[in-house]
Amino acid sequence: MKKNTALFLAGIIFGLVSLAHLLRIIFMATITIDSYILPMWVSVVGFIIAFILSALMFVSRKNNL
Repeated sequence: MKKNTALFLAGIIFGLVSLAHLLRIIFMATITIDSYILPMWVSVVGFIIAFILSALMFVSRKNNL
């Protein structure tokens, strides 16, 4: 697999993860594991980190051409 392809695929995956976190925030969906309710701040942090990683993958791919 070429480096640009791997960076593109990683960017897409991180983008989908950030979208999932954003949708949880928008729709205020609760996630319950056993009897523990996952706090909403986890999705806020997850969205920010995944979005930054996605953007970095695409920028790295562009600079690598």
